[in-house]
Amino acid sequence: MGSDGRYVFRSCVPDGTIDIGNVKQGEALSRSYTFAVNEFAPSDIQSLLDSGALDPRNIVRGVDGELFDGDGNFLAQVPEWNAQMTPKTTEYQPAASMISWKLQQGYSVALTLTETVVQDAILLKKALDSVMSRQGGVLNFQGVIRSRA
Repeated sequence: MGSDGRYVFRSCVPDGTIDIGNVKQGEALSRSYTFAVNEFAPSDIQSLLDSGALDPRNIVRGVDGELFDGDGNFLAQVPEWNAQMTPKTTEYQPAASMISWKLQQGYSVALTLTETVVQDAILLKKALDSVMSRQGGVLNFQGVIRSRA
């Protein structure tokens, strides 16, 4: 019996480019967003893979992402998303050493998602209001890797 793996990204704020419209003839209207992730706990995906509970050959394809506002209200189904972690380093060269070291100072996480627009523009309004108010709206994203086994 398989298990679902989950990625949970909290306190996401708009960062980078926001598509106001992405129109292609004959295709559903979609919008892409990029968010800075301010709270991220490493997922359980690797432990599920290591234990054999989540087999990549049995991953179900489909709408596996869900976006919520800070109050837990559902905003959008997300069929396409990408999360990237960028390590932050500082260069340090000890006295009399020919080699420079890189020291880990932290990391940042960027979440890029594509919303398929079906009925409304709730997500776009929240993202634009967040940017215009300069206060930053908080969104939470949960990506699920579903196992069909």
